[in-house]
Amino acid sequence: MLRTVIAPLLIACLAYLPAAHSEEQSDDQTAVHPDAQQSVEQSASASDLATWRLPPVTYPSSNPYNRAKEELGRKLFFDPRISENPARTCAACHHPGLGWADSMQRALGNQQGLGRHTPSLINAGYSKAFFWDGRATTLEDAVSQDLLSPGMAKDETPDSIVKRIASIAAYRQEFTTAFSSSGISFERITDALATFLRGIRSSSTPFDHWLLGDSAAIPESAKRGFALFTGKADCIACHTPPNFTDSSFHNTGINTVDPGHYEISGKDKDRNAFKTPGLSDAALTPPYMHNGSKATLAEVIDYYDRGGDTLDGGNELHPLHLNDREKADLLAFLLSLSGEAPETLIPALPLALTP
Repeated sequence: MLRTVIAPLLIACLAYLPAAHSEEQSDDQTAVHPDAQQSVEQSASASDLATWRLPPVTYPSSNPYNRAKEELGRKLFFDPRISENPARTCAACHHPGLGWADSMQRALGNQQGLGRHTPSLINAGYSKAFFWDGRATTLEDAVSQDLLSPGMAKDETPDSIVKRIASIAAYRQEFTTAFSSSGISFERITDALATFLRGIRSSSTPFDHWLLGDSAAIPESAKRGFALFTGKADCIACHTPPNFTDSSFHNTGINTVDPGHYEISGKDKDRNAFKTPGLSDAALTPPYMHNGSKATLAEVIDYYDRGGDTLDGGNELHPLHLNDREKADLLAFLLSLSGEAPETLIPALPLALTP
């Protein structure tokens, strides 16, 4: 599935605070998700810390939330019949037990290795651009592109996907319930999947508790690391609050022939530039960078400290000159942005019975 929700800038993880959602639709978006109804009455002691709290996830007016649609999307996500190649379910590349990624350096497609690392789907609902190169601007479009990607299944078409899913009687009824009218279309399949993906959230982390005023939630080293993150190391230049991303594209000095966002924009400034990740639960989703070239967060810190691997050709980095203690503090902060991987319900799938 989505092969871009994260990108190659400095690895941090999202300070996520579950927030209340409602099913009331506004003019443009619908902010809903009943399971996320949690009190956030207590505020952080400093207003600048409060800016790191995520707002409620929003659902577009063209694809509003309902629970039946989310549960339908969950089934499609794990169903091998979504693809011409039964081995390539969405979950094959985005396994919930691997931080909604695959832990491999490069993604494995339809009997071939792909050129980029599989990004995590955590907090995909907050993203404004998708894929490492940003070639999709909505979650629905990203799902559509991935389902039809030659790297995922050979000669796949919208009609072939609809035909397989519509042949299953139980799915026909579930689509009617989810969309309040009968019929299965490719657009409804992508809408259901996108609705499910918007419900994939980052875990509750020590950093979250610190934001709420628990001074003992993270160690002193992590607090110093946060000061570095927002100060000397200047990670905040690209990893802005509240989702630790500026939703833009940057050349960070990776040795690569991959054109990155240049392939989409055609602008020289975007050559070898990749999307800033919306960095949630980063400790759960190694390896890192668009090509999976950094195995650990410590390696990433060393990489940014030296100013990247290429010091020409548009690299936006510069050496940070961090000492060993500062590197350890920054690592402690990044680790505080990850929690325990939540248990994920893998649903029973409808049987392929002819009515």
